[in-house]
Amino acid sequence: WRIPTPGTNTARAIFGALEIRTGQWTYQTRERMRKEDFLAFLEHLLTVYPTQPIILIVDNYSSHTAGAVRDWLAAQPRLQLHFLPTPCSHLNPVERIWLQLKGDLAANRVYGSIRILLNTVDRFFAAMTREQALAWAAAEK
Repeated sequence: WRIPTPGTNTARAIFGALEIRTGQWTYQTRERMRKEDFLAFLEHLLTVYPTQPIILIVDNYSSHTAGAVRDWLAAQPRLQLHFLPTPCSHLNPVERIWLQLKGDLAANRVYGSIRILLNTVDRFFAAMTREQALAWAAAEK
């Protein structure tokens, strides 16, 4: 059997947040998943939600716990991170949205380029209704 491969292992990081009361989904694609990329996403959240307090549930990934992130958060009292215990990232409702995305778009599929894949991700999120986001986030595993 021939299995097509893209030739290179190009990847992108997608950061996302769900407003659990309304189902509003906000995401940002970045080159990597470094602390600088996470800080860019946090800045993005401050522009999407310009006045209200933001409580973001995160796992203990290194970009979330970096000293630069802690320093930045100290100057942004409107935004708080709440960390799940290390073995419990699956408890974050957003993880079920990632699983839906991966199951629908990534499992057993090859895309001709990273651009095609990212366009497909954009279409997936554009089509995702607030009701779907909330239903997927609430779904049992």
